[in-house]
Amino acid sequence: MNEHFTGHNKARLDAGYSRFRLLCVTLAMTAALAMSAFLAGDTALKKEWQFASEARV
Repeated sequence: MNEHFTGHNKARLDAGYSRFRLLCVTLAMTAALAMSAFLAGDTALKKEWQFASEARV
């Protein structure tokens, strides 16, 4: 009987670690995507300002 509960607890711990790792990977990917989008937008704005300043000259 004790082995049943030991196996159950081990399965719960393994599942918890797996969920935690999945959460960390998801957060890292979300942060990377947000940083990528921010840098792409920033570059696009700099190019737009560059073209605007060249048009004035």
